[in-house]
Amino acid sequence: MTGSGYEAFISGAHAFECTWCHGGRNEKLLKDDAHVGLIADPSEGLDNKCAGCHADIAEHYATSLHATLNGEHYLFEKRTGFAFELHPTIEEEYNNECNKCHASCGSCHISRPKSVGGGFVQSHNFKRVPDLTNQCTACHGSRVGDEYTGKNEGFAADVHYVPAAMHCRNCHTGAEMHGDGTLYNYRYEVASAPACENCHELNTAENLWHATHGDNFACQVCHAQEYKNCNACHVGQGITGSSYLAFKVGKNPIPDLKSYEYAVLRHIPIAEDTYSPWEETTMPYYASEPSWKYATPHNIRRWTARTDTSGGQSCGYACHNTPDDVSGFFLRQADLNAMTSEVERQANQHLIVPDGPPTNW
Repeated sequence: MTGSGYEAFISGAHAFECTWCHGGRNEKLLKDDAHVGLIADPSEGLDNKCAGCHADIAEHYATSLHATLNGEHYLFEKRTGFAFELHPTIEEEYNNECNKCHASCGSCHISRPKSVGGGFVQSHNFKRVPDLTNQCTACHGSRVGDEYTGKNEGFAADVHYVPAAMHCRNCHTGAEMHGDGTLYNYRYEVASAPACENCHELNTAENLWHATHGDNFACQVCHAQEYKNCNACHVGQGITGSSYLAFKVGKNPIPDLKSYEYAVLRHIPIAEDTYSPWEETTMPYYASEPSWKYATPHNIRRWTARTDTSGGQSCGYACHNTPDDVSGFFLRQADLNAMTSEVERQANQHLIVPDGPPTNW
């Protein structure tokens, strides 16, 4: 531990004796003796050292989606019918392979997350605001990070992305990340989650398209670019199908949480045989949840393929004339027909848009 990060740590509010957080024995000179009882990550778990000084935050964080991954657990149990508390062997399998991305306090404020190799960001310095590159997008990089910073070939960075200026926390606050004590099943349930309307008033008086579609289209329908989708994941192997960039609009799958009639949908890599290597872990209720999920891509632009008015055409021309086949913007019957699983077709049937231009719906 050297350099400016260590200097900031040793002169800051967290400059405790090492053993106060990490255990071990400071009176011993030999490494093996000194490390008896050592706690590598004292910020891990419900009864962690951070809670000693930050009790309210730690109590709320214990039920947050970042700490529990409860959204994943909820959908696993819903599709399989397995309740973890009744199937400890399955829970152990799940924790070993699928539960590695949960974050401790240190994952956001001291080091890179363990799921991406760990390691200090700035020696042992405690950072109040997580590092966008080493912490936020270290976990959320291949999808959100690449969208936001414009790393998807052929597509621009999010209009909000200004290096060293517009940080994730400008929208995703500490209150959202730390949780509020509620064990949510779905991230769009979180009360403190951001919304475009928090900063942008929907101008319907001067913008015809906002007046026409503002109430029934999610903002991303018009203002997001193509984004990453995946088709299959299998335990023991990870993503087993190549990711691909696409753009699909369909019926809103969570009308109880979002009032829009139409929303951007992202295909997630849950397959009927995702958990088949685990003994007796089938998904008899696979069709209870769609594999095209509500999405909020982090690649917002004012002008997109949906809002293109070049050549004098109207904003909306591209949407109203998009093909009925799989190349079009809307999730259609053709997209479901292209799926190899009849059960997956059933799971998504309620989300498709009728064929033909919107004027015929």
